[in-house]
Parts: sequence; structure tokens; C-alpha cells
Amino acid sequence: MELFLNQDNFKHWQRGLIGFENLTPQIGMKGSKRKLKIKTLVGTVTMTEEITKRDLPRQWEATYRTKGVVNYQSNRFRESEINTEHGTQVQTVWEATSIFKFTGMMRLVAAAKPELFEKQTFQFMQDFKDFAENGTSVSQL
Repeated sequence: MELFLNQDNFKHWQRGLIGFENLTPQIGMKGSKRKLKIKTLVGTVTMTEEITKRDLPRQWEATYRTKGVVNYQSNRFRESEINTEHGTQVQTVWEATSIFKFTGMMRLVAAAKPELFEKQTFQFMQDFKDFAENGTSVSQL
């Protein structure tokens, strides 16, 4: 959770992140807002993030808004035991649900390439896993 919540780490696992600005005095709490600037395949996007639920270490939710897109993001975390050749280990399972709503021209983009949005979410999750487990930073790629 420390790695996930620490905004200084965003550059290590949020591929394409150019920068961010906190818009509210409370950082990372329910109701707090942040402006994010991200380079994507279709250009640079500026979006506003609002944290809508924070029930850690189990759940963290946010809504992202940019022109033509609203993304409701729900992240759930749980521990799970796995058996390895070295014994039983505890791992964190991260389940994410994204709901996208599109308006205007973004409806056409979403209809033509719906996999782009799913792939980007999965890429963030994979990049976080690589950062958390191996110290790999997307800023060094």
C-alpha cells in the first residue's frame, strides 16, 4: 500500500505520466483531487482524479475525468497464500474494475479501439507489479 499510495512513486509505474498537481490540501484521501498529465498513443491527455473511496488495505476507488471520457476505477486488494518450492508465501492479489463512459468524438475512438483502454489499465498494473517486486521503473525504459 505504501508504494501504491506514494505519489512520488507514480513516475515509476504510471507509464506516460508527464506530471501531476494536487488540487486539494488533503493528498490521497477520500474527496481529494489531482490533475494528471499523461502522454498516450493518441496524444497528451490532462485529466482530473478524484478519490471516491479509501478503505485500505482492502479497497481504493477513483474517478478520472477528461474531455469525452469518465473512468470509474475500483481497486480491490487481498492476501492469498501460494505454495512454492521454498514453502508457503503470501502474495497480494490486485483486482481492478474500470467502467468507461464516453461522449462526443471519444465514442468513436472507443468503438473503433475498445482494447486500448483495457490494455492501458493492465499495463499500469503490470508496471506496478514490476516496480513493487523488482524495483523496475518505467522512467528508465
